[in-house]
Amino acid sequence: MVIPGPIPDYADLCRPAQASRAGWVAPKPLASPASARRPGAGRATGDEQSSSPVGFSFRRRSLLSCVAALSLCSCAPDDIGSGSAMTAPDDLAVGQAITRAAETPDRDRRPPDPFWWSGYGDPQLDHLVALLDRQAPGMALAAARLRRAEAMNTAAGAVLEPAATLSATTAEERFPNHSVYSPAYAGKGGSEGRIAVDVRYHLDFWGKRAETAAAAGARVAAARAEAEDARLLLRTGLVEAYLRLDAAIRLRDIAVSGLVRREGLVDLLVIRTSAGLSTDLDAVASREAVTETRDGIVRLEAEIATCRHRIAALLGLDPAFADTLSRPALRSPMGDPLPLSSLPASLLGRRPDVAVRRAEVEAAAHEIGVARAGFYPDVDLLAFAGPASLGLAHLLRSGSVAAGVGPAVTLPVFDGGLLRSGLAGRMADFDAAVAAYDEVIATALRQIADGVVELRAWQARKTEAVTAFDHWSRAVALTEARERQGLSAAGDRLSAETALLLSRRRVVEAETGAAIARVGLIRALGGAFASRVIDGAHDIGEMKE
Repeated sequence: MVIPGPIPDYADLCRPAQASRAGWVAPKPLASPASARRPGAGRATGDEQSSSPVGFSFRRRSLLSCVAALSLCSCAPDDIGSGSAMTAPDDLAVGQAITRAAETPDRDRRPPDPFWWSGYGDPQLDHLVALLDRQAPGMALAAARLRRAEAMNTAAGAVLEPAATLSATTAEERFPNHSVYSPAYAGKGGSEGRIAVDVRYHLDFWGKRAETAAAAGARVAAARAEAEDARLLLRTGLVEAYLRLDAAIRLRDIAVSGLVRREGLVDLLVIRTSAGLSTDLDAVASREAVTETRDGIVRLEAEIATCRHRIAALLGLDPAFADTLSRPALRSPMGDPLPLSSLPASLLGRRPDVAVRRAEVEAAAHEIGVARAGFYPDVDLLAFAGPASLGLAHLLRSGSVAAGVGPAVTLPVFDGGLLRSGLAGRMADFDAAVAAYDEVIATALRQIADGVVELRAWQARKTEAVTAFDHWSRAVALTEARERQGLSAAGDRLSAETALLLSRRRVVEAETGAAIARVGLIRALGGAFASRVIDGAHDIGEMKE
């Protein structure tokens, strides 16, 4: 059995594999007599190593390799572009409805109150809105999307910083005969170990990582605006359902009062028919009115239950919660939320959905920059340091320390059109984002104009309904006075009271319509959301170039 000699250091890997097994004698370095007399003679200093022909040749080859890589890289094509440009809000005409509403004299010019629903003075409504903000599924979904966008933004920003990893490897292996190993290892078995700290820093010459981080930041802004939009939609939806619940209960009370009076009229007609003072035709018509009133009460009861269930669903609660809701107590009407200005930039700048689309355009523009930078090479600066050896017994010796630093260049040469198709896709995404932005600002202005017109229409209907109610109130009072004087029958009074209830119903319907129109206009105006003025929206079109 042949006992091998001691295992040499890791530096033996650099020795020629064709050396004889008897041993390999390193040639003595050329040294001047002066250097030979110095301590450590025969070992070049750092300056001498850097100025040696071998070191200079190595650096020159590395530099030439980088230059060759840069010369071989493809360039971003100029034939792939986008003709889309965002519509400047100031180029849009808001129309007469918005202009007249914004120029209304003697009106409050302050932005909407963030707690605008508190103007109704209903503690239960305030509690429901607070509950909505805490536990509504729609709010939780929007918050989760925002957290995801923020995490992606953090990850995108992390690539701009240096990265360091610590690794440790060990293995028992057989070294091949025909490789770089010295005769002391070739064909034999042994161990190998390495402990190293690897550092990588990306040199963002072409702005690829910066554009990626900017796109992620724009996505965060879009997610934040989406959360605000979800909050606005849920709040206005809850308040609208609450207003409908209040209206259904009030209309049911009116219908119940009308049912009592119509049943009294039927009883009176039965008595008159028995006395020969009336015919059955009058009683049949009155009984039909009673049947219609009862049918209306049933429909209103169903609408009340539906509104309660809708409120519970918006809160993410079961229908049993709907049964716990008390009757609404809306003590004071809310003021009209008219536009603060007739300038499109001021109107649209308060809508969160417009902010979402604008942020998406910004993100798409930055992603075009990422795609363009993909045509150029990635340059990384790599460095490592740590002990490495053949034979674990030598791993922690001072002579086993290895270190290195240098660039790493990765460049596209032939990709079968992958980069061009990726750039074309990003251009298409930008066009789609611009189209979505143009669509949302057109829709926003239409919704504001429609909201103003609808609110004015309901206010006009309410004025007419209140006028009719006042007329029937005087008619009922006159009929009661005539009845006390014996100049009118009870049937005339019951008929007048029924007409008064119908006019009262029209007042409630008009009041509810106006209240819901106010909520819709708050939604169209963006509520209390405050975004930046978007008068420079056309600048985004320049980012795709």
